[in-house]
Formats: sequence, C-alpha cells, structure tokens
Amino acid sequence: MMKFSVDEVEFAMDKLGEDAPVNELVDFIIAAQIAGSSKMDADDPTHGNEERKEDCNNEALFGTMDKTLRLLEMGFSENEISSAIEKFGSEVPISELADSIFAGQIAEKDKHSSATFRLNHSHTGNDYRSFSKGMEDGLKRRCSGTFMVKTEEYSPEAVSQLRAVDIGDDHKGKRPKQESLDDSSAYIGPTWLEGRKGDHKFSSCRMPLPHRDLNQVAGRLNKFGMSSISKPKPCKSLDQVVAKPPYFLYGNVSNVSHDSWNKISQFLYALEPEFVNTQFFSALNRKEGYIHNLPSENRFHILPKPPMTIEEVIPYTKKWWPSWDTRKQLSCISSETSGISQLCDRLGRILVDSRGLLSFEQQRDILHHCRTLNLVWVGQYKLSPIEPEHLERILGYPLNHTRVPEYSLIERLQSLRHCFQIDTLGYHLSVLKSMFPKGLTMLSLFSGIGGAELTLHQLGIHLKGVVSVEISETKQNILKKWWHNTGQTGELVQIDDIQKLASSKLESLIEKFGGFDFVICQNPCTHSSRNSKMVADGDSLTGFDFSLFCEFVRVLQRVRNTMERRR
Repeated sequence: MMKFSVDEVEFAMDKLGEDAPVNELVDFIIAAQIAGSSKMDADDPTHGNEERKEDCNNEALFGTMDKTLRLLEMGFSENEISSAIEKFGSEVPISELADSIFAGQIAEKDKHSSATFRLNHSHTGNDYRSFSKGMEDGLKRRCSGTFMVKTEEYSPEAVSQLRAVDIGDDHKGKRPKQESLDDSSAYIGPTWLEGRKGDHKFSSCRMPLPHRDLNQVAGRLNKFGMSSISKPKPCKSLDQVVAKPPYFLYGNVSNVSHDSWNKISQFLYALEPEFVNTQFFSALNRKEGYIHNLPSENRFHILPKPPMTIEEVIPYTKKWWPSWDTRKQLSCISSETSGISQLCDRLGRILVDSRGLLSFEQQRDILHHCRTLNLVWVGQYKLSPIEPEHLERILGYPLNHTRVPEYSLIERLQSLRHCFQIDTLGYHLSVLKSMFPKGLTMLSLFSGIGGAELTLHQLGIHLKGVVSVEISETKQNILKKWWHNTGQTGELVQIDDIQKLASSKLESLIEKFGGFDFVICQNPCTHSSRNSKMVADGDSLTGFDFSLFCEFVRVLQRVRNTMERRR
C-alpha cells in the first residue's frame, strides 16, 4: 500500500488539479520524493550514491526553472543568475534575485565607489523595488508581444529550428521541476510555447502551453511526416543563450503519450519536441521524438544510404510476396516470440487450403498479424518472423551487432526494438561534424546497444572519449565489443548506474576529459509482458520511467553548471 502524507497529496492536487487521475498524482508525488539532490559535502566519497536522496523543497524545485528562465529573459547571464541563486537560494522572489544581480552590476561598474551593495534573502523592503521595476520595464521593452521558440517545417533541406534555453546553474543541486499547468495548457500544440499577456504570474516572455489537441497537428503533416508550424522570432535576450554548449539531445523511440511529452519538455527548458518518421531514412515506419539544443542548419545524411524497403533488405522475399500484401516497410519492431511458430503454421494452412485465393476478411486478418509481428514471406504460402540480422540492417547496425552468447532471442529483439534508428539519428547529429572537426567527448546516458556511439562513428566524428551509462551488462559488452572491433582510439568509460554519477564523480570525469561536448540520453525502456508488441496503429504505450528521466535532468544540469564554472 502506498503511504503518502496529507501535505504531499494536497500539494499534488494543488499542482495537478483535483480532477487529475490517481496515477498522475502518484507519479507526481513519487517524483517529488525522489527528486532530492546533493547538499552533502561533495568531497566526502561516502556521499556518492546518496546525493540524489537529499531533502529538497518541492516549491523550490518548480521555481528554480521558472526563475532561471525569466532571469535569462531579462538579459542576465548564466553566471550572474547562478551566483544569485547560490547566494540567496531559489526560494527568494524573482524580483529580489533581479535586484541583487542588478545591484551587483552597478557595483562592478563603480568599483571605486564607497557604496557597497549587500543583499540577502530577508531584504524585502522598498529599497530595491526600483531595481525590479526597472528590470520588468526593460523586459517588456525587450520582449513585447508573444514569445515563441523558433521552429521550421521538417524537410531534408530545412528541418525544425529548435532553440534551446539553458536552465542556468543550480548550485544547490536541486533538480528542476515544472510549474503546474492549468487546464488551458494541457496539450502540445503547433505553436507550443506562447506568451500570456495580462497574467501577473508570467513575464511577457513566459511561455505556457496552449490548449490544442495534438490530433489537430497530426492532421496537418507535411510530406515528411512533420507538422507545419509557424516560425515566429524568438526573444532577443533568450536568443543570446540559445544552442549553448555542451549540446544535448534527449531521444525517445517509444510511443510516449502527449502528456508525457509535455512533462519532458517542461523539464528540458520548455523546448518543443522534434518529431520525425524513420520511414524517410530507412525501411522502418516509426515515429521518433527528440528534444535538443542543436542547430538544424547544414544537416546531411549518412552515406551510403540504407535500404528503404523490406524487399531491399531481404530480396528473396519478392518471389513469394502476394500482391495484396502492400507493405513496403516495417510498421513496428516486435519482441514477441511466444506462439509465433504455431501462428505461422496456422496461417500457412489457411493459405494452402485456399490456394492463395483468400477472402477480404482472411487477407485483413493475415495482414494484421504480419504488421504487428514482423512476419515476412519466406516461401510459397509460408510466413516467418523477420530475423534479428535483418532488423539490425534496417536499424543501421552492423551484422550480428547484438549477437552475443548470453543474449536470448527475446532479449535481442527487445534491445533492437528500443534502440535508435542510426540513419534517422545521424541526420540530426550530423551538424556536430563541422562543430567538432577534431572529434568530441560524449556523455551517453542509458546507452543501450550503443546507438549514439555508432551514429557518430558512421558520421565520421572521432570519439575522443565516451562515458557510457548502461545498467545491462550484456549491452555494455555489446558496446565494448563494437568499440574494440572498430579500432576506436578514444577512451571508453562504462558505468552501470546513473545514480553513481554524483557531483564529485561528474566533476572528476569532467576534469579527466576536459569537459563533455555532447550529452545524449535515450529513454530507458521498461519491459512488460503486456506491451511486448508495439501495435502498428500506435495504441500500445511503452513505459516512460519518470524517475530515471529526472536522473538525466539532474546529470545534465550538473554537467552544464560545472562546465560553466570552468569557463
């Protein structure tokens, strides 16, 4: 039985609404409980695995992200914001944080002045109100009207221009948390983030989510499977901190709910997800979602281009493929193995008995099984599940990449089902090649079978150093085997648990590699028997582990904060 305090329940209901589903309330409370982070002495090695468990005020977790974003919008630098939050705490009203930074700027310009500006969080008098009023007025002048994250239509030449907003430093180690969203901002819409005028809770550049059904967006997809989105000009003050290294990308290849994407976005600087269909890069028809702060100009494809149809991957199937089976690409990747052989035998008997002359209903039934279970034609009237080696080619991985003695067939299929499609990811990461012509260092979280590492390698980007976090020992071995087989000259560090990446550990890794140029996180898959198949119509949802996602946010912020201090 779950035991939550009255305060926790009331806080969750206050943030999510009294009508919120019970599972969302539970998820919210658990996330708040686990979202504690480091206040212990980072120099004490015994604290390494316990930093994530430290107490943290829930209101401050939500407030930190919002206050940092709003101060960035006001034009303050990350160092100024982080210093103010470190000195006065995230609980201090934003007006006083702005006052303290503004006062510091004046003091810096007038070093020889006898006046000394000293503030602490207890100063709430009228002495500094002129500062906050001045900053608010300045903000209105800088960012009048609606602020929106700049986007473009997705196409091979010009894809969505995502703008990243750095959350800023959080020297208390508190993880960012989203502010509560009201009922009018519960869904992802084509404009995604839009300023709300006349609301005292938001500055003129504050960006709540508009009330818009995602289905309306899906109904207006261009030829590349992306929605046509307007392209407003972003706020100038935020534009100055856009796409700031270290670069990062969060990717999810599962069928994640719209509400989950809302939540993910709010934890990643309110960035709009970039959705793409792998059918334009491979023989797999699957939607993938990315949130990143990479530029979109000068993207290019991995060469040589991969096979784009099942027939190109398995040419001999063409001889047996019936005309009524119109599939050209896989519509999913199934990890189901139980009863498949018996099903193929039963379907084969139906085909033999009818001599291939099936009724419409029979054709529809067989096609349903083919789409959901990845069945292909291997003989006359004979179906069989696609082999893992063919899936590896469709996904862009080397032959037998996942073939290891300790891996069962179902484990091998599950690892392929939840991995990145190399060519699709490569198109989005290709911009890194010109940015880092001599190679880069990467922090890879929930690495899986090494999709990010393989992608950068195929793009011709030298991996100077990689820190890979992956709990599965078998997947670690797969990545290690590939690393050695391809003659990588950089250093590979493998860690089995993201919770071991405490502040002290991250700082030592940053010191070792000189920082990280790129941080990537693939949503860790959560297997269950009831969703071992990804249904083609998209009704089956794979688990989204919010607690592990929070760990990624914690690590990302710590890396960005530490590297900002080193600059």
